[in-house]
Amino acid sequence: MRSKPTLGSVQARRALQPVAPVVPINPGDPAQAAREETFARLGELVRKRDPIPADVFASARFSFQLRSVDDELAALVYDSIVDDDLLAGVRSGGLATRQLTFAARELVIEVEISGGSERAVTGQVVPPQAAEVELRHRTGSTEAATDELGFFQYSALPDGPVSFRCRPTRDGADAVATSWVTL
Repeated sequence: MRSKPTLGSVQARRALQPVAPVVPINPGDPAQAAREETFARLGELVRKRDPIPADVFASARFSFQLRSVDDELAALVYDSIVDDDLLAGVRSGGLATRQLTFAARELVIEVEISGGSERAVTGQVVPPQAAEVELRHRTGSTEAATDELGFFQYSALPDGPVSFRCRPTRDGADAVATSWVTL
């Protein structure tokens, strides 16, 4: 039985290599063949000189494992870091909190990240409802239940990309997963 590739293993690095050589669109065209050869050399050079960092590869692999084809995707519709730049003349000092809003067909997930090195997350599912909210990150995931007003909270937030997955407890409600956001 073949072992599962581990981070940094030869198998994992090979997974990033092209499986087969690129076949030119017009094999009889010498200019096309020269371009394809140049791109192949550039690709090899990039893989050797600037390999994918191990933590990026691990995050990508982990996020792929967390996917669920049945979840509805909640798109990021507001990020205070990006959208508040539009109000640059109104804003004061540095940001003490970061606010994110994700919208899906039947619900909205609002999140506020506060604190410096000890960051905390407070969020709300709108409309308010009982749900399990999972904070997914590169080292695992953490569950929290909403209260009767749809609020949830996490006391510690890891660095790197995160995603939230909300599973309403009412019958017939679909699970919603947010896009991944780097904090």
